[in-house]
Amino acid sequence: MATDLLPPLSYTDIELESYLLAGWVLADAEPHWHDDKGAFHVRVVDGSELEWDLWVPKADADRYGRIEALRRAVDKLDRGRFESFL
Repeated sequence: MATDLLPPLSYTDIELESYLLAGWVLADAEPHWHDDKGAFHVRVVDGSELEWDLWVPKADADRYGRIEALRRAVDKLDRGRFESFL
């Protein structure tokens, strides 16, 4: 069946960009699904031109919905990024 070829979780570039912080952009690497981690992965670049890994777990998408899971993942990444500078 064709739906078997689709990843369990995915986002369009527009969905991803709409939840990134101001000044952040998608990196050149193609966003993709990771079977081993059970999560959607995309590289993002912050306003300082540092690259970061954004992970959206499928379990969070199942629990909160896919868009809310994306928002939570961006928030988690932002907090982690901030803490890495302390």
